[in-house]
Amino acid sequence: MENQTPTPKPAKFQKLKNYLTGRRFLKLILNLWTIITIVLFMADFFSGNRFDTQSTAIGIIYLGILGVYITEKEYTRWEHKRFISRFLGEGFVGFWSAMMIMFVIIATFSGGQFKIPQDFAVVYTSIVAAFAITQHSKSLYHHKEDEPLVKSRI
Repeated sequence: MENQTPTPKPAKFQKLKNYLTGRRFLKLILNLWTIITIVLFMADFFSGNRFDTQSTAIGIIYLGILGVYITEKEYTRWEHKRFISRFLGEGFVGFWSAMMIMFVIIATFSGGQFKIPQDFAVVYTSIVAAFAITQHSKSLYHHKEDEPLVKSRI
């Protein structure tokens, strides 16, 4: 039997593998589920909560995917020191906030016809909390890079 060296993988295959295992792919999945979640919550709101069961499932899936994305992003920031944010979380949170404000205003003046889906409130507050946590993490990371942290005596 001859000793055969493995054939090198084509560059296109390697690029695809890198894409599918990287943060960009996670971002694509997150964006897809963001759109699905928003559409379903809007359908649930404007239909008088007829999609309550589906919005519960979607909310759980969405928060799970958001958690995976945020965890990977923060791990990369702290462990590999090479994370550069290309997406503004402020715009993301701003959009969800505008949607919540719209739901609150419409529900208030609809005479009970429209009600904010309970799971939407959970998803919205979780998004705001996740944003706040990542902002604090980013601030702490930049502070750590600028000067050493002083240990507490507590």
